[in-house]
Amino acid sequence: MPDPTTSPPSCSSFDPADPPNYGYTPSLAAGIVFVILFGTVTAAHLAQAVTSRRWWLLVFVLGGIGELLGWIARTWASRCVYSDVAFKIQISTLIFSPAFFAAGIYVVLGYLIRIFGPHTSPLTAKQYLWIFCTIDFFSLLVQAVGGGMASAAGSEPDGNVQPGTDTMIAGIVFQLAANVVFAALAASVVAKTYRKGKGVLNVDGLSISQSERPATTTKRLRVVAGATAIATLALIARGVYRSIELIQGWRGYLITTERYFIGLDGALMVIAVAVFVVANPSRLLPRKAECYGAELGNGSPEVAMEKAVDERSNSARG
Repeated sequence: MPDPTTSPPSCSSFDPADPPNYGYTPSLAAGIVFVILFGTVTAAHLAQAVTSRRWWLLVFVLGGIGELLGWIARTWASRCVYSDVAFKIQISTLIFSPAFFAAGIYVVLGYLIRIFGPHTSPLTAKQYLWIFCTIDFFSLLVQAVGGGMASAAGSEPDGNVQPGTDTMIAGIVFQLAANVVFAALAASVVAKTYRKGKGVLNVDGLSISQSERPATTTKRLRVVAGATAIATLALIARGVYRSIELIQGWRGYLITTERYFIGLDGALMVIAVAVFVVANPSRLLPRKAECYGAELGNGSPEVAMEKAVDERSNSARG
């Protein structure tokens, strides 16, 4: 990382002899496009959260705001390429924001598990949320510490940024590994939602067996499952790119070539958040859902449904 105390004034023109932190001048056009895209999808998620009163959807809003701020900073940097403030804003917000998208994915998967039954997943919905959110928090904390170390070393004339960079790499790789494990676990759930269901869905107090529920119900759930898979793959692909980028170093090929950042970070994060605008969880997922699996009773969905009805009847009498 260049020494900001010896760099040209923040709004100077690009000087190949003294390249800025980016190694290039950020594209104004790309900045404007992504500001519009993230602004639009963030507003859409906010509207969905408010109208449906499903406040957990605000995690997508928070992630979108972070991405929006990061791309505003990059747009600013297109005119003030040596601005240390703009660089720090964009690098911090664009590193942390995807964690909010991941949290949203954990919640969506939790809904699918509750609907299709605990037998579809090795972990409960709450375990997914707590385990992987905790991992994300600590991995981001490690990245923040590493970023602070690298920034402090970079501000010194003969500072060594490698220890800080190595710490950031450790945090990113740890987070990527956790994302891969999550994807493997989630894949089994998503795959089972695309097979013929064996259970009885209980949606807003109404038990419906697989053979009796409308085809649109199954289709909607599959759309959400597909969106979950797409968003998860987008986060993993971004994590792979970010890991290789930092391993190459602050003057490596990937980090100093903007088209890779645009395609493998910006575009992938637009997909990860926009896919849930199209596959709107507040519209496609039931507000209350439980699954009475076919393994209840003698394995018959009809018996499972009767058991569910009896349980509610007994509860009402009590």
